[in-house]
Amino acid sequence: MISSYRFFLLSILLLIFVSKLSSQQFNGEWSCEYSTIDDQPNGTGYNTIAVAVVGEDNFVALVRRESNRTNYLVGYNGADSINGRLGNYAYGTSGVGGDQQTWISGFDQVFMREAKSIAAVNNLILVPNNDENYNILVFELTADSVISHPKRMSTLINPFDVDSLWAITTDAAGRVYVTTHGSADKPSKVLIYESFEKESKWGDGFDAQPLQIITLPDNGSARGIAVNPLGTALYVSNYEQRKVYCYIGDADNGYTIYNGFDASYNDDYITATETIEVGPFGLEFMPTRNILFMASDADFLLGTAYEYAKIFALNPNTGEFLDTIDVAQWNYVTLDSSYTNRAGGTTPGNASGYASTYHVDTDGNDNLYSQSYFGWTVEKWNFSGTLPDIQLTITSIEKEDNIVPTGFMLDQNYPNPFNPSTTIRFTVNDRTRISLDIFSITGELVASVINSREFEAGAYRVTFDASGLASGTYIYTISNGFNKISKKMTLIK
Repeated sequence: MISSYRFFLLSILLLIFVSKLSSQQFNGEWSCEYSTIDDQPNGTGYNTIAVAVVGEDNFVALVRRESNRTNYLVGYNGADSINGRLGNYAYGTSGVGGDQQTWISGFDQVFMREAKSIAAVNNLILVPNNDENYNILVFELTADSVISHPKRMSTLINPFDVDSLWAITTDAAGRVYVTTHGSADKPSKVLIYESFEKESKWGDGFDAQPLQIITLPDNGSARGIAVNPLGTALYVSNYEQRKVYCYIGDADNGYTIYNGFDASYNDDYITATETIEVGPFGLEFMPTRNILFMASDADFLLGTAYEYAKIFALNPNTGEFLDTIDVAQWNYVTLDSSYTNRAGGTTPGNASGYASTYHVDTDGNDNLYSQSYFGWTVEKWNFSGTLPDIQLTITSIEKEDNIVPTGFMLDQNYPNPFNPSTTIRFTVNDRTRISLDIFSITGELVASVINSREFEAGAYRVTFDASGLASGTYIYTISNGFNKISKKMTLIK
């Protein structure tokens, strides 16, 4: 009978993220395991703006020389504070060829220019480059160096609406998400491209059209982007607006902004002489724990700005701030009450000094990596306890057309038993706020599928994904504030 109804999409892949409060607690402390020494034999040689992690202690640093707008990449394998660097990079590296890397494939070559972010796909490194064609360049981290990989993609889809590139990330399917710079007078965009395997233009033609283009709702520069492995939740930072947006959907059907997420903040730092304005830079989604990390700092500011640099752990469901790594304070305590000491000279060190944290990445083993732009280093952070697991449930809600509701009702889920998703159908006969919760058989709340959301009169169906739950019997309960109806369902994996 359901098939006879005409459905329209009320919300494309409306994500209702939930987690138990107890599972969100951070029960330990963050500490810097090591910081690559800012000199021989392990230094990057100049301002280090981003890091892309291939595996634990294996990563690539993006170095930027702002004075001549050039970049180069420094690879590390088996890194610690004084070991791991691949190649030789003199302190204060300079000169074309010394501080400007070239992507080369046959007779095709592109100079790296004004790149501000990188991302890793296995051992491949993606660089959003600001050459004349705004290419995404691909390099490879090998056992002994970082070399060009024969793939690149021009993002110059409209020569009359040019905007430089900033942040980049990928999902588990290899799709590439890159932001444009934007400004105080112009909103940033997100360009989404198909993976290397599915898009031939990565290796031939270099002019593929994006799968999706998202224009942010506010002016400002999008300096960070992160995505969950499925590509169904997308996060973008806006430095000027001091906020992070959450988009829900997928690369095939498009994205809509999710207003249930709020990561706006005002964390200005007041020194003895000035107030330092700060905002969100890089973002990273830790898929092993479903935690969103956000780097926060001042806008390439020297001096007293070394007193501020933080990495926040956010709930990806709501934007709630859950934990903080105070990078500047760590430097101050570790480096003899100074913000500007180096990381122990040429001896093992675990603080960079000159705090300027613009990027963050993870290694799959719950370790965090950041960089110090003015300290010319890469840092690895460990957590002393067990990081919390934040459960994600992806829920789509559809309204059934041409149905006249006769009351407040809840149907039996179907299929039942199910694995891993099931459909729950309910009707409301007046405009009302609805909550739909899932409980264990012992009464423990395991998911809030709908959290006091207003619905018009009508019939609705909800697709609930229970991938994060264990096999067993559960009770699903719907409430309109006056009446409550409960039924049982069984998950069999």
